[in-house]
Amino acid sequence: MVTNLNLCSTNDLGVDSSRAIGKEKEKTLVVIKWRDVLSDDSWTRAKDVECPTLYSVGWFVSDDGDTVKIASTLDPDDFSDEAKDETKPIPYSITAFPKGCVVEVTYV
Repeated sequence: MVTNLNLCSTNDLGVDSSRAIGKEKEKTLVVIKWRDVLSDDSWTRAKDVECPTLYSVGWFVSDDGDTVKIASTLDPDDFSDEAKDETKPIPYSITAFPKGCVVEVTYV
């Protein structure tokens, strides 16, 4: 997986802050660019069937080498009091991406 960040500021100056995913990046807002599986049961020819590229935004939770996880919600107070041993904020509403589907991770 290539981790890349190519941002343009309001004055269109490019910024490249490429960096690897690691523990220090937990709970950082990211954009995941990923490819999805597509099944077509019509008479469409194989050359015309393409996997779509999609984007998901969330808080980076982990990358174990096999799966990248992001959360759409962070709980700074552990309202349910069920995550006593976890570092706050507690991530919820987790999306897990198989590493082979992830094209790029961009830190916001």
